[in-house]
Amino acid sequence: MKLKKRLISGLGSFLVIVFLTGCVTEPSALTGEKKSYGYTWQQELEIGKSSDHDLVREMGLYPDESLSNYVTEIGERVLAQSNLRQPDTPDIYRDLKFTFRVIDSPVVNAFALPGGYVYVTRGLLAHLNNEAQLAVVLGHEITHVAARHASQQALKQQWGQLGLVAGAMIGQGITGNEHFADQFLGLGGSVFQILNLKYGRDAERESDIYGVEYSAKAGYEVGESAAFFNSLGRISEKSGQNLPTWQSSHPDPGERQNLINQLALEMRQKYGDLKVGETEYLRQIDGLVVGENPRQGFVLRGRFYHPALDFHFSIPEGWRVKNEAGRVTLVDRQGKGVIILSVGEGDTPEVAARSFVASSKVQPIRVEPLRLGGSHGYVVEGLVFTSNGPVFMRNRFFSHRRSVFSFLSYASVEEIDIYRPAFDQVTGSFGRVQDRAIRNLQPARLYVVSADRETEFDSYLSTELPWGIENIDLAIMNQVNLKDKIRKGQKLKLVLQ
Repeated sequence: MKLKKRLISGLGSFLVIVFLTGCVTEPSALTGEKKSYGYTWQQELEIGKSSDHDLVREMGLYPDESLSNYVTEIGERVLAQSNLRQPDTPDIYRDLKFTFRVIDSPVVNAFALPGGYVYVTRGLLAHLNNEAQLAVVLGHEITHVAARHASQQALKQQWGQLGLVAGAMIGQGITGNEHFADQFLGLGGSVFQILNLKYGRDAERESDIYGVEYSAKAGYEVGESAAFFNSLGRISEKSGQNLPTWQSSHPDPGERQNLINQLALEMRQKYGDLKVGETEYLRQIDGLVVGENPRQGFVLRGRFYHPALDFHFSIPEGWRVKNEAGRVTLVDRQGKGVIILSVGEGDTPEVAARSFVASSKVQPIRVEPLRLGGSHGYVVEGLVFTSNGPVFMRNRFFSHRRSVFSFLSYASVEEIDIYRPAFDQVTGSFGRVQDRAIRNLQPARLYVVSADRETEFDSYLSTELPWGIENIDLAIMNQVNLKDKIRKGQKLKLVLQ
């Protein structure tokens, strides 16, 4: 959970921008020929802009301006060679401005939204070895936007919500991991169970082909990306999420490797000597946060700690914790009791409380001041009427570190007495972090070193790796095997905490 305003309804506006699906005929940015799309180009621009705003608030950007500018620089270099920037580009696409962002997530992925928004995660950047690999990834996502693949697929599916289109795009990204949306966005699985919109293998191959060509024209040795696609296969295999080719909308990583190698030969013949860009790339990611960042929250011995925001609270026995960018959610075993800690909307607890009442569907029973954790606060209690019956809701707003937080708790009216002790336990235990070791806990970071001897890769690995990171993870990150011979002077990405 990061210090930012929580979206009252999660990614509400991200999912509710609705347009009637219809057949729209507009020129293709790739060929110039007329093609049919599910939405107009103007509609795609609107959903991209709105979704980007919500997505950034909800997920958070990686706080490294230099790295962000670097990714943008490579993206613009590849974009300049795309069909969107040619003399014969159809007029409707000429003024399209792209936005490239680095998302603060350990998940390995890249994705795009309609209208020119391209995202890479810090997890993906840690698994790339050079500019050439980054260029191909960005070229792939640029092609999705240019080809309007989401709009094409929406026409086939006859879906009417561009937000759902955007969600499906995020859900797969470059990895083809269909569970990515639930992991990354932190939204309930029920939301994304309906996101069955897939680009299809033809669209993915098209993005690979054009992405490679754009990158080669920009001067990059595209054959380097074959090793990265091999890494994607290893990541999927390790996580148990690899699918047979016929079950996945993305081509098999091995198939993609072969395609990349074939295209690389053609690009070398066509464009001559091409750039790898290892030195500058590794310089840019030196010090990159890897894995989960404990400063953004973690669970330890029945308590949730957030070192960056200096708070902790107890977790009722058996309750599950979901730590997201904009909130921390606790749910009991049966899924009937819920507690959500988030940042309130307003400068004071009273303003936040009254804003909540005005913007929600709660029928208030009690709205009054209270004391919580030794600070002034405000409480709202009331009923929310749902299709499953009335729900009792309590939202406690309080000040902490010059911000307003809220504990939203709810359960059915019939079972509120069962859950009230747990609600009181959590809110009553909120306090500042006293343990200096926890308060000063730092994330694991990637450091680039030069091998000082010729030996096997695993001999460079520490016997005490940071929690959650294994030897095989570092091998995949370096695009080598554990027993591969490392030459003296070779650059290695190692992880220290």
